[in-house]
Amino acid sequence: MDKESMVKDAEFRSALAPEPSTQGEKEDWIGRQLRRVFDSALSEPLPDDIMSLLDRIDDAQPADKPEGSKGPA
Repeated sequence: MDKESMVKDAEFRSALAPEPSTQGEKEDWIGRQLRRVFDSALSEPLPDDIMSLLDRIDDAQPADKPEGSKGPA
């Protein structure tokens, strides 16, 4: 295990037990932990096959249908 991994592991362990007592503080703590875990994944580029799929979905949507509307076109 390299030094960076050891530091991240130690930081994660030290943050495991939330000390906040209110519901809002606990939710904030959970949000911070999730951002720490997934932040690097969010900065990675999407794979080409996923981008292709998203492009096909965009192309398949009718132009006259308002965005966010539900139901058949």
